[in-house]
Amino acid sequence: MNKSLFTVANDKLKDFLDNKIIDYNKYRNYDYGKENANKVVSGLSPYISNGLIQEKDIIEHLKISKNKSDKFKQEILWRTYWKGWLEQNTNIWDQYKKNLDYNKKNVTHKSKSITYELAIKGKTNIKPYDYWVQQLKKSGYLHNHSRMWFASIWTHYFKLPWELGANFFMENLLDGDIASNTLSWRWVAGIQTKGKTYIAQKDNINKYTLNKFGEFYLPKLSLQALEEEKRVSNKIHYKSNINFNKKNKSCLFVLENNLNIRFIEKNRNAILEIIIIRFSFIGMNKNNIVNEFRNKACEDFLYLCSEFNIKVSTYNIEQDIKNLIYYLSKKKIKSIITEYIPVGYEKDIMSKFKKYFDTNSITILELLDPFYIKSWSYCNKGYFNFKKNFDKFI
Repeated sequence: MNKSLFTVANDKLKDFLDNKIIDYNKYRNYDYGKENANKVVSGLSPYISNGLIQEKDIIEHLKISKNKSDKFKQEILWRTYWKGWLEQNTNIWDQYKKNLDYNKKNVTHKSKSITYELAIKGKTNIKPYDYWVQQLKKSGYLHNHSRMWFASIWTHYFKLPWELGANFFMENLLDGDIASNTLSWRWVAGIQTKGKTYIAQKDNINKYTLNKFGEFYLPKLSLQALEEEKRVSNKIHYKSNINFNKKNKSCLFVLENNLNIRFIEKNRNAILEIIIIRFSFIGMNKNNIVNEFRNKACEDFLYLCSEFNIKVSTYNIEQDIKNLIYYLSKKKIKSIITEYIPVGYEKDIMSKFKKYFDTNSITILELLDPFYIKSWSYCNKGYFNFKKNFDKFI
C-alpha cells in the first residue's frame, strides 16, 4: 500500500532535519534542476499549503532537533508572515482579482497576446525560462529562486501583467498558496515593498543553476511603471475558543486545502461528524497533477478519520450546495465549526454560498489557532518587525 501523504510529509521533515538541514544555509539558493529538485531544500511546501503539516508543527520539530538553522526557521515563517499580512490587507486580494479578470479579457486583444501564449507554453527560446515552464507543468514544483527569476522575466522582460503570471503559478503549483504567491509576485514586480524590484540577471541564473543552461539571452529590459494599490487595513474576524462537544448539534467542516489531521487527533472525542468541502475552482485551468494531489490528500484524510470512528462525508460546495443544506437540515445541524478560512478562492466561494446557510439558520464559526492569533498580530508591518518578535509566538 502506498504511504499516505501525511506520512510522506512527516518522513520528509525527519529526513530534512536529520540529513539535509546542515547544508541548507550554504546551498539553499541553488536550483539543482528537476532531476534533484529537493537536494538541499525540504520539499515540504505542497504539504504545508494543503494543511497536511503546518508551520507551527515544523517549528516545534526544529526546536527539539539536534540540527538547527535560523535561516530555515525564517523561511518557514515567511509563509506565516505573508498570510497574516494579507489577512489584514484583504483589499489587495480583491484588487488582484479585479486586475486578473481585466487582463484575461484584454491580453488576447493586444500585441502581448503572442508573447503571453509563448510564455505559458514555454516556447520563448529562452532556455532556462522554457525549462521552468515544462518543469512546472510536469511536476507542479519550482525552486524558490527559479520562481523569482521566472516572475522577473515574465514581468520585466516580457512586460506581461504580473497577475497573469501569478495565476499561471496557482494553476500549476502543487504548493499554490494565495498569500505567498500573490505577495511574492507583487514583491518581484516592485509594488509590495516600495523601492524593491527584483531583476533577474543572466550571471545570477548561471551561478545558481551551476551553468546548467550554458549560453542564453534575455530580452531587452524595460521596467514598467506599475501603480501600487492603496492598502486599506482591516480586522480579522475569528473565534479563539468554541464549546466543541458531541452534545451540541454541530459538525466540523474541513476544507480540502486545510486537511489538518492534528486538529482531528486533538479533538476527536468531541467531534461527532466531519464534512470535507471540495471545490471546482470554476474559471481556473487547474493542472491535473494539482487535482490528483488534492484528491490523494482527501482520500488519505478520509482513511485516517475512519480510524478514529468519525463519520465523514464529502461535498463539492459549488455543485452540491442544495444537497449539503438538505443533509444538514435533515440532521438538524445548526452549528458548523471550521478552522479559520484564510483569504483566497476558498473563502470567496464559501462567502458566495453563505446565504444558503443563513436562510436555514445554520451558523458557521471559524476557529483560529492560538499560534496564528499571536503571530499574525506582528504581521501589520514589515518582515523585519515580524522577525524580531519570533520569540513572542514560537
